[in-house]
This record gives sequence, structure tokens and C-alpha cells, in this order.
Amino acid sequence: MSTTVSFATIQTTFPCGDGDHYRLSQKVGERDQQLHDYGRHGYRLANTVTVPGTEFVTVIDTLTREDI
Repeated sequence: MSTTVSFATIQTTFPCGDGDHYRLSQKVGERDQQLHDYGRHGYRLANTVTVPGTEFVTVIDTLTREDI
């Protein structure tokens, strides 16, 4: 019996500025909902990479799911 592993990624870009608190909160909520939705379908968070920039921070989440 073999196991197939499925991969998915979620990329979220967050503002860095102090004046963007509302947008930051909105993006955090969206990311949380996406992670929750993938979790409901059997995905698990495998890795998170943060890529800093001058105006934005990008977070890339890698998720995996074993299909038996």
C-alpha cells in the first residue's frame, strides 16, 4: 500500500507600517481562516517562511496531507 502526499501553499502579504493596523488585522484573520479551512480537509502545517520587505512582510505556509 502506498501513501501519496499532497502539498499546498498559502502566501499572505502583511503591511509593515504602523498606520495599517486595520489592514494587518484583516490579513491575519484571512490567514487564520485559510489555515483552518485547509486543516478541516486534513492538511497539516509543515513549514512557515517569513520574507521581510521594506513595506510588506510575506508569509509562506506549506501544508501537507497524506492520502492513503
